Amino acid sequence: MKKIALTLLLALCCLGAEAQPAVMPGSLYASINAGGFAYKHTGGMNMGAPSFGVEIGSWIMKPLAFQLAYEGALAPSYYQREAGGNALFSFVSAEFKWDFNATFFHVYNKTIQYPLPVYPMIGLGLLMRNKIAVNGIEHHADNEFHAMLGLQFPVRLTDRLSAKLDYKCFFLPQGFDGSKGDNYMHMLGLGLLWRATDDPYHRKTAFEARNTSEDWFVGYGVGALFNSFEFEGFLGDNAKNKLWNITGDMMVGRNYSDIWTIRFELSGFFARHRYNVKTEQPGNWYIFNMLHTDFMVNLAHLFSFKRGDRLSVLPYLGAGPVWTYKHPLFNVGADFGLMARYYIDNAGDIFFDAKYMMVPPRVAGGSGPSGNILGVGYLTLTVGYIHNFGHSTVRYRMPVNHCTD
Repeated sequence: MKKIALTLLLALCCLGAEAQPAVMPGSLYASINAGGFAYKHTGGMNMGAPSFGVEIGSWIMKPLAFQLAYEGALAPSYYQREAGGNALFSFVSAEFKWDFNATFFHVYNKTIQYPLPVYPMIGLGLLMRNKIAVNGIEHHADNEFHAMLGLQFPVRLTDRLSAKLDYKCFFLPQGFDGSKGDNYMHMLGLGLLWRATDDPYHRKTAFEARNTSEDWFVGYGVGALFNSFEFEGFLGDNAKNKLWNITGDMMVGRNYSDIWTIRFELSGFFARHRYNVKTEQPGNWYIFNMLHTDFMVNLAHLFSFKRGDRLSVLPYLGAGPVWTYKHPLFNVGADFGLMARYYIDNAGDIFFDAKYMMVPPRVAGGSGPSGNILGVGYLTLTVGYIHNFGHSTVRYRMPVNHCTD
């Protein structure tokens, strides 16, 4: 249920947002907080203090802010559940904060926001637990990806300063810190938030989606996928090249402005485990999927919108759940890539997409030669077609005085 809620919250965030053309001046903010934690793992629930965090961000769209955050907690590891002692758990996240009131209502500069005094938050990032020793046995550091759902309750103190109450629930991967099954870290903290100005929202521009029913699209693509274990065998002999497979993409998204695009995409399907080094035979094949949310920036429109430009170049970052079927595993991965889409007509584009999806080694079936988790994942190269629904006001505009038959 919590995994479903994670997906639904991000969907609501994207449905309601209205975009600005770029990050606007004066929209920066920073915050700090401190509080306590509750760590749920196989051995039970540990509660205590301290937890602490710091955030820096900016409003990139009228109701949507992007922030980088660090949260830490001194909590007992799964291995320390009986022996005592604490380990440092560190969460480095890329997070989005949704202003519900700015989406559906006029924003008032009140002490308590009206009518719903809360910012929902969602984030994904890297999770680290330091190396520990328990009863003379040393346990190495553990690094994984994590997902986060949260709520922020702001109370305005001055024009630029607010008090806040933060709640964040971090979803930890199965097997992290030696624990089995579903693991969570809850954090509750009080803090202060400073804004660069008193007006982070600004006005809509000419190059924004006009309403929530416009500028939606769906897309389908096919291509090749390479199982990367630090790109071992990428250009190797025939046995290693069996790590190449057929792949496909299915996406739905929206162009919020001439610069910002958000999409949901289902990727994956066929993959193989790392080949056996001694026999140089590929590992067993398996089926997997990753449902990732990508935040895309249109470089062609970053500094100006030029009528008649058909080509859009969109680098992007994203993350989301990844799972396998034959031996079921559920985890979180991250992705980045570059998509080029070319305008055919108001209803259609063709696209090329180069993407790398990083996943935990336990999902891909092993780590690479050095054991670095960042080198384990899937490289995909796909081509396909995008169908656009309704009006398309921000991706392309006809040149002035252009005549059509």
